[in-house]
Amino acid sequence: MKKLLGSTLALAMFLPAGASAELLKNFKVSGSLEVDAVSANNITDFRTDKYDNIGTAQTRLLLNADWDLLDDVHARVTLNKNNRTYGTGSENLNTVQSNLLVDQSYVKIDKLFGGLDTTLGRQFYGEAGDLVIYYGPKNTYGLQVTSIDGARFDWNGEKVGVTALVAKQTGGALGAADTANVNLNGLDLHVKAMEHISGAAYVYERTIVNNGVPTGTGVIANDILWVAGLKATLTAGGAWLKGEFAKNFGQMRSVAAGGYTFTGNYTGWAAKLNGGLKVDLGSLGALTGWGEGGIGSGGNATNSPNRAFAAIAGDYRPGGIYGRFAPGTAAPMGNITGTLATNTLSNRAIFGAGLKVTPAVLTKLTAGFSWWNYRVQDTASLPAAAKGNKFLGNEYDLDLTWAHSENVSVSAGVGTFQPGRAIIVSQATGAVNPATLAYTDFSIKF
Repeated sequence: MKKLLGSTLALAMFLPAGASAELLKNFKVSGSLEVDAVSANNITDFRTDKYDNIGTAQTRLLLNADWDLLDDVHARVTLNKNNRTYGTGSENLNTVQSNLLVDQSYVKIDKLFGGLDTTLGRQFYGEAGDLVIYYGPKNTYGLQVTSIDGARFDWNGEKVGVTALVAKQTGGALGAADTANVNLNGLDLHVKAMEHISGAAYVYERTIVNNGVPTGTGVIANDILWVAGLKATLTAGGAWLKGEFAKNFGQMRSVAAGGYTFTGNYTGWAAKLNGGLKVDLGSLGALTGWGEGGIGSGGNATNSPNRAFAAIAGDYRPGGIYGRFAPGTAAPMGNITGTLATNTLSNRAIFGAGLKVTPAVLTKLTAGFSWWNYRVQDTASLPAAAKGNKFLGNEYDLDLTWAHSENVSVSAGVGTFQPGRAIIVSQATGAVNPATLAYTDFSIKF
C-alpha cells in the first residue's frame, strides 16, 4: 500500500499541472472491517477424546479505491488483508505488503456500444450464498475472498436486464499452452414483471482445458460443464417465497498420463425453496418465521459420479457450523470420509426452519433460532461402515444481532451439530460427540 501510494504521488509530480489535477478525479475510499472471534470443538472429527478445540479471532480489511479515469470510464481497486489472527504478534511492513492482496482491479465503461455497461479486469461476481456461482468475500471461518478475471457486460431496461460474463477462472503464464486453464462463460436474464414478482434464467459454461495432455493427434479431452437454471421470487406484504432449479449438462473427462477417461455426461440437478412471513406485533415488536428446503442429485455405486449436481462456484452454506466450516475454510467440517459439509447441494437433502424476534423495547436487537437437518441423497460417497444410513445430523443455532447503526453491527451466537446415524455407525472406535460453536462478529462498513 505504501509503495502504491508513493508511486501514484511520484507520477502526479511528473505530469503537467492540468493532467495531474485529474489523475484521481472524484477519488473515494470505502470498505469494511470485520472481526470474527470463534470458539469451536469437535468440528473436524466429532471426537472429544481427540483434542481439536479452536479458539481464534481474525480480522479482514477490505479497502476500495474508486475514481474516474474519464467522464464515462471508472476504476476500482480492492485491497484485502485477512491473514492475521489475534495473539500472533505485530507485523512489519514487509509482512503487511506480502499479505495485502489485490482482489479487484477493474475499469467500468458506461454504455459501450450505446447500451452495455462494461466491466473489465479482476472482479467479484454473483451474490453471497448463491447455489451456482459466487466470487467475493465469504462469511466463513478464515474469512476467505475469491475473485475472477474477465469481462462483464450489463444491459438494463425498465423491466428486463441481461448480464453476460466471459472470464478465466484459472489461466497460464504468458505464452504458455492453455492446458489446465479453466474458462467460464455465462448469460443471466433477469426480469421484474411486477413490483412483487421477479425472476431470472441463467446458463453458465465452464471448460477445463485438457488438450495436449493425452498423447495422439486431434484428441479432445476438455471437461465441459453446463449449468442452466431458473429463479423466481414472490413477495406480498411481509411474506416472501423464493425458488430455484438448476440442471447440469456437458461431458466429464479426466486426464491421466498417456490418455484421458470419458466418465460420462453431466446430468445432475438441484432445487431450493425458501419462504417466510414477517409479522408486526405492534407494541411487542416484530416476529419473522421462515423455512427452507434444498435437494441435489447424487451418484450411486452403479452410476458415474457425474450424476451428482455440480456447481460452477457454489456458496450455499446453511447453518452456523455446517456452513461456516464448509470446504475452502481453515478447518473443514466433520470427517467420515473426506469433508462432511459442502458449499453446494451436491448429493444433499437439507431442510431448515427458524424464528427471528425483534422486541419493541430493543429495536436494534434481533434474536434468531434455527434448526437444520442434513442428509445425503445417495450413500455411495459414504464409507461401507455407514451401512446405508443417509442421516448426517441436526444443527441448532441461537444468534443475536445488535444493529448499532446502519454501518456498524455486532453478532454473537452459539450452535451445536448433533451427528446422525450415518456418522455414528461410521466411527470405528471411540464415542461420537456433538460439535459446538460460539462466535462473536463485529462488522464496520465505511
